[in-house]
Amino acid sequence: MLPNGAIKTAQRVLLIESSATDRQLLRNWLAAERIETYEATDIISGLSACSKFHPNLILLQLRLPTWDGFEVIRRLKGDPKTLSIPVIILSAAATTSEKAKGIDMGAVDFVSKPFDPVELMARLQSALRTKAYLDLLEQRAHIDGLTELSNRFALQDRLPVMWESCSKAEQSMAILIADLDNFKRINDHHGHAAGDEVLRQAAATLRMTARDSDFIARYGGEEFVVVAPDCDLSGAIVLAERFRAAIADLRIGFRTSTIRVTSSVGIAMAFTPAVKAPVEALDHADQALYRAKAAGRDAVWVWDPVQNTPRPTGLAQFDSTMLQLLLDGHVSAGAPKGGPHILVRTPPAPRLR
Repeated sequence: MLPNGAIKTAQRVLLIESSATDRQLLRNWLAAERIETYEATDIISGLSACSKFHPNLILLQLRLPTWDGFEVIRRLKGDPKTLSIPVIILSAAATTSEKAKGIDMGAVDFVSKPFDPVELMARLQSALRTKAYLDLLEQRAHIDGLTELSNRFALQDRLPVMWESCSKAEQSMAILIADLDNFKRINDHHGHAAGDEVLRQAAATLRMTARDSDFIARYGGEEFVVVAPDCDLSGAIVLAERFRAAIADLRIGFRTSTIRVTSSVGIAMAFTPAVKAPVEALDHADQALYRAKAAGRDAVWVWDPVQNTPRPTGLAQFDSTMLQLLLDGHVSAGAPKGGPHILVRTPPAPRLR
């Protein structure tokens, strides 16, 4: 969004047109408007381009070789990844029934040949603006306004996708649920404005300690979820301990007070024999978190799939110097922020017991 509040529209248009003459004409008009254009001549190349080019709008010739434009629309609207892309149908002689069918299937507009450049650009820019507004609304619907992390709705959408991706790639995946300890006391003693500031700084700390590949969401209240792909149990424990230690080190200034807070973290691994779906892994991480808080808080617990119960990680038994070396990465050989994988090599990962 621009500083004055106007929507800045993305300018990527996919042109699916079998006529070389019309493609050149439209290409020149779009280039004059500084609109990035990708061209395709049939349904196969057009649909393939969607996943590579990520267009904000599709200009679609109704009469294509092999399949017509209606089949393109049907496939676009049947795929969640392309469902929201607006489509303007181009046609030299569309009947009233064809226009009605196209609109009913999801096209946003019809433009008749021969083209009028002023009319075409006006309709195209209108569709792009509408798409930008819808994208903005969707983004805001999936962002937590206080912490600017993804919210629970975004987690519900993203987790199954990441689950399937890791499963296909045969990668491990960890799910962490972190909770700020005794958060109600902060609101009661310092007020809700102080509680909001604590949540904002906790969220910022979680961003700094997580990897670029991790997905972070505010789960609700003072709870946060991290979905960590390509991360084994050892890496998940290190990730959780880095966050727990960083939260404990926070000194949050609010008015005349300095607020300190601790956190507890529950961990569950995906793809264990007893876990068949993401919701089950989330539930196991939640149970591990509950036990961490019940055992005294400011700790990391993990779900043990063998014993089918939460267990402490054992890192709390390290002396403070060794733990700090582990968290700093001097003895963990962990990947830096943004790396694909975290693996503890020295000392060996704590055993569940």
